[in-house]
Amino acid sequence: MRLRSCLRRSANRALLVIVLSSVASCSDSPNPIAPDPDPALPLTIACPQDVEATLTEGTDLPLSFGPPTIAGGDAPVTVSCGPASGSMFSPGTSRVTCTAVDSGGRQASCSFGVTVTRAPRLAVTTFLAFGDSVTEGKLSLSVNLLIDSPAHSYPAALGRALMDRYPSQTFSVLNAGFGGERVAASGDRFTAALREHRPGAVLLLHGINDLNGDGLPGVQQAVDGLEELVKSAVASGTPTFVATLPPLGPGPKAFCPECVIPFNDRVHHMVPAKGAVLVDVFAAWGGRSGLMGADGIHPTEAGYETIATAFFEAIGATLETIQP
Repeated sequence: MRLRSCLRRSANRALLVIVLSSVASCSDSPNPIAPDPDPALPLTIACPQDVEATLTEGTDLPLSFGPPTIAGGDAPVTVSCGPASGSMFSPGTSRVTCTAVDSGGRQASCSFGVTVTRAPRLAVTTFLAFGDSVTEGKLSLSVNLLIDSPAHSYPAALGRALMDRYPSQTFSVLNAGFGGERVAASGDRFTAALREHRPGAVLLLHGINDLNGDGLPGVQQAVDGLEELVKSAVASGTPTFVATLPPLGPGPKAFCPECVIPFNDRVHHMVPAKGAVLVDVFAAWGGRSGLMGADGIHPTEAGYETIATAFFEAIGATLETIQP
């Protein structure tokens, strides 16, 4: 009996060993079932900022832009934009649409604007700047030292400003300043200059010598002389820009600074009545110091720049065109 019981216990232990071995064999399988990989992040696309450009000549403009920014999706991701970078764009605003597609067929799109504007142009490119030594561009380095400085004259500064604003055009600003001349005595010279140069526009800044020589009695005489120049230019069909005088003084050669305001008041009324354009240099001066030279009648370099800016703004407001 004891022997049979012992055999049964041995058989049960053997069966248990077999079962445990089978379980261990399953858990140590060399080819376990792997979990599903994490799904791909959503595919996103971000376009560049809107693009703006200026067309200076021709009808279309080639424009390049950077690629959009892609995130997520299953690699590889292909991107296409239409119109493509480097394409020709016409004036106006166009939309560029970019689309990304990943290997799983997921898509994402974005778009941005491309705006092309035509560069502004002037209706005329030749200017006759007529006047006295203030047009000529003399600099008063001291009370008794007056030098020629054509590079710092207002016509020269105006020419530079025009080229900066209208780079697709070439400009000529003829400096016809003549030191010491009175406006009342300049009619013949002006007529000859108009005939010789046939400018697209006339710029007049004249009268200081009349006021300096005759004082208040010379105000109306100066305005009358300026009016004759204006009528001559307008009659020839030439756009005409007429400046008020800047404040004169302080300085020992500014003999009648009080003459400037009555002169300018008359110019304000005369110029538009004769079909010309007023350029208010006096207002542009704005009472600032450092614009008038030591003698009180010839501007500093900054003063000439101020005069040029006043003419530049009036010219742009009157003659600038934008092609359709």
